Amino acid sequence: MASEKKIVLKDVEVCWAKLQESANKYMSDDTEFSVAIKMTDQLERLMVDYKLNKKVKEGKDSTFDGGRFIKIGLDENTRSGWTRYGEVYDVNGNPTQDLIGNGSKVNMFVSIGDSDYGNIIKLGHLSDMNHDTKDMFFDFCQVLELVDYEAPSAVIKTNVQTTTSVEAAAVEEMEIAFE
Repeated sequence: MASEKKIVLKDVEVCWAKLQESANKYMSDDTEFSVAIKMTDQLERLMVDYKLNKKVKEGKDSTFDGGRFIKIGLDENTRSGWTRYGEVYDVNGNPTQDLIGNGSKVNMFVSIGDSDYGNIIKLGHLSDMNHDTKDMFFDFCQVLELVDYEAPSAVIKTNVQTTTSVEAAAVEEMEIAFE
């Protein structure tokens, strides 16, 4: 991407932020930093103005209360052997390790550039590179309003009819004749 343009998406709501630590990509051992960003007027204009090759998704569950969003990411490792690191800043501009919960408001740092697939939007602004260690450092976002991160928990739904049937079967007595 020879002609990358750095843009700040102002005061956007985010979900599923994996910015302080990378996470596995869907059905892959590769890792990435990623975040879902709720669509705003500014983001809509960018998508149209730059003809971005990015699919807008509809919130199916509680993501943005069913609102439209895009997911952007950045691979932790490049094909040429570089490792990427990212930084998140608090409202005062200081680095923070506070995990970003769903519904947090941030100033998101993105880069727009060209690729073989058209114009793309990527997570972060490149801030520094170390050619000796092949490390790249990115600024990801500034948190304006932090919603506490809640770790996912398993939800177990029980079917009342099934439970009742199982309980009834346990109470029944069976006679077995041995010959």
